[in-house]
Amino acid sequence: MDYIKETLQTPVAGSYDVVVCGGGPAGVCAAIGAARCGASVLLVEEQWSLGGMWTGGFVNPLFDYANKDGLMKEIVDTLKERGEWGGFWDKSFNYEYMRAILEEKCAGAGVDLLYGTRAVDIIKDDNRVTGIITENTDGRHAYLASCTIDATGNAHIAAKAGAAFQLGNEDGDCQAMTLMFLVANIPEDYIKGKMVYEELNDAFTAAGKPERVPFKVPYLIPVPNTHFGVFQLTHMRGYNPLSARELTNATIEGRAQVIEVFEAFKRYCPAFTGLELISSAPLLGVRETRRIEGEYTLVAEDLAEGRKFEDGITTVTFGVDIHVSCGTEQKCWPVKPYQIPYRCLIPRGLEGLLVAGKTISGSHEAMASYRVTGNCAAMGEAAGFAAYEAVKQNKSVRNVTINEILSHKQ
Repeated sequence: MDYIKETLQTPVAGSYDVVVCGGGPAGVCAAIGAARCGASVLLVEEQWSLGGMWTGGFVNPLFDYANKDGLMKEIVDTLKERGEWGGFWDKSFNYEYMRAILEEKCAGAGVDLLYGTRAVDIIKDDNRVTGIITENTDGRHAYLASCTIDATGNAHIAAKAGAAFQLGNEDGDCQAMTLMFLVANIPEDYIKGKMVYEELNDAFTAAGKPERVPFKVPYLIPVPNTHFGVFQLTHMRGYNPLSARELTNATIEGRAQVIEVFEAFKRYCPAFTGLELISSAPLLGVRETRRIEGEYTLVAEDLAEGRKFEDGITTVTFGVDIHVSCGTEQKCWPVKPYQIPYRCLIPRGLEGLLVAGKTISGSHEAMASYRVTGNCAAMGEAAGFAAYEAVKQNKSVRNVTINEILSHKQ
C-alpha cells in the first residue's frame, strides 16, 4: 500500500469534562447522565438524530427495559405520557417521538450536541486518552476531554487508542446483519404484530424460489398509533463489520432483500396485497463488532449462573440470541438474571476512557445477551456517572466506586 505523508494543524475547538462519541442508546444516556451531575459534556453523533438503532435503525421492540430504573425508565415513562408507547408486545415506540424526546432531555441537561460529526482519531498522552479529533462540515477540529466515553457501537475510539479487542466467535465469524424496513397499510389481523414465516415461505414458494427465504424467524412489528410497521426479516451473513467495503455490500444486499421480500409478499400473499413499502432503515443493523478486552470479561458461565458482582451496574434478563453467520436460524437459550460489572466498561491498559454498549468486554455468547438496547442505555448512564466522578475527584475511572456511580440514580 502506498502512503501519503500529511502534516496537519488541527485547531482546538473546545474543552469538556466529558466527551461522548456516539448518540445511540448508550451514548445519549451517558451524555445526559454526566451532564445532569454537573459535568460539561459534548456529544458527537455522525447521523442527524439521536437514538442510533432506536431511531435510525427502526429497531423495535425495546428489549430488557422493564427492570431498569434511571434514564431508561424515564424515557419509557415519557413515551407513555405522550401516548407513543405500546404496540408490539407492549414494548414498542414511535421513532419520531423518540428522536424528539432524546433531544429534549439532552437540551434540558445542558449537553452540547454536534450532529453530522464523526470522531476520526484520538488525542493521547502516554496511555491516557485526552480528547478526540472530529471531522464535519466545518472541517477538522480537536476537542479536549478529561474523560471520553466510546459509545460508537463498534469501539472505534477504543481501537484508535490501542485497546485490545475480540471479534466474532472462535472462528472470527460475526452474527448476521439486518436492515429493517418500514411498511404501511398493515392488515387488521396483523395490527398487533406477529411472526410471518408461514406467509413468507408460502410467498417465496409461489414465486418458485423457496431457497431465497432469508430468515426463519421473521416478524412484522407495528409502530404505536400509526398504520405503519417494520419487518425484522432481512439477514446478511459473512460480512466483516470492520470493513467499509463489506458494510457497503451488506447494505446493498439488504436493500435488494427488502425489494425481493416486499414484492413476494405483495404478489403472492393475499393478506398483504395492499401493503405499501415506505423505506428501508437509514442505519444497517450490525449485531456484532469489536468487543474490547476490559478489566473483567463476561462469559457464558456468568450468564448461566446468574452471577452478581460487587460492582454490578445493571441486571440483564434477556437471553442469548445469536443470529447465526450461516444458515437461516437463531440460536437462543435463556439466562438467569445476571449483572454487568463496571469493570467491563474499562479498557485494559488505558486511562481516561470508558466504553458503553454492545462493545464492552464480553464473550461472543455473553454479548448476544446484553447487546439489546435496554441494557446499552443502562450501561451508558452508568458510564456517564462514572466519568463525572472521575473528573470531579480527579482520579482514574478505575478508582470510581459502585456506590459513587449508583448514588446518582434517580
